[in-house]
Amino acid sequence: MKQDFRKPTAIAIAASVPYEQKGAEPNRNFLTQILMALFVAIALALGLPLTAIANPVEIAQVTETETPSDTSDIDSSITREYEPAVVYIPDPQTQELVPQSVLLGADEPVEGAVAQIMQAYQGQDVGITGYEVNVDQANQEAEINFEVDDPRGEEAFQSLSSANQYSLFEAIRETLLTEPTYNVEEVIFLANGTSFDI
Repeated sequence: MKQDFRKPTAIAIAASVPYEQKGAEPNRNFLTQILMALFVAIALALGLPLTAIANPVEIAQVTETETPSDTSDIDSSITREYEPAVVYIPDPQTQELVPQSVLLGADEPVEGAVAQIMQAYQGQDVGITGYEVNVDQANQEAEINFEVDDPRGEEAFQSLSSANQYSLFEAIRETLLTEPTYNVEEVIFLANGTSFDI
């Protein structure tokens, strides 16, 4: 590193501070001068300015923020209530349904449970492009209408292997019929609006 010999070094500054000592007791002023010289030497070595320059900046007036009257874009999933529930998810290795504890929206637990099962399903693809869940609380029925992009419609589900049928349909049945949280006594499966039994 190249040094600029025009700048005084720490040694030169420290040497220029007069040493005054009266008897065995050091002078406090001397210690202050040494520390000041050390500070200046460090500042010079780091290239820091030895003076502070203040540039006052006008502080902007704090304005009152407006609260939007339309709150439809607020994510209600953060503020809505959840309840614990059990969902039976197929284990692809053991071909068994494994109960999983989950939190579901208190206002739509059946829809949430079916969504969990559909996300976990890793079986054959029969062209399911979506699904709709309708719950009839009075009759304790849940209708799951699968949107299928297959000309065979509901017959496409018959082509699923028994393991895949079990993974999808039995997981939904087991979840909705055995857990009191859902209050469902019957599960009805539809494909493109047409009922089918599997």
